[in-house]
Amino acid sequence: MRTIAHVPHSLMRITINHWNDKYQLRYELDRYEQTYKFDAETVSLEDVKLSADRMADQVLKCFVTMRALLLNDTH
Repeated sequence: MRTIAHVPHSLMRITINHWNDKYQLRYELDRYEQTYKFDAETVSLEDVKLSADRMADQVLKCFVTMRALLLNDTH
């Protein structure tokens, strides 16, 4: 796996990796992680970068939900 790009964001670390003819768009926040895969033969790196920006708000909401689920499960 090779890291090929970072997408700037104020709260999350957003990384694009290339592996097995796929782009992996990875969002990280605290101890949580979400990864989305794109076929490198049909999608360009620029398309993945644009998707990273477009998806960021919704991904952040998913992280909030993930945290709430984890906290409810441990209490």
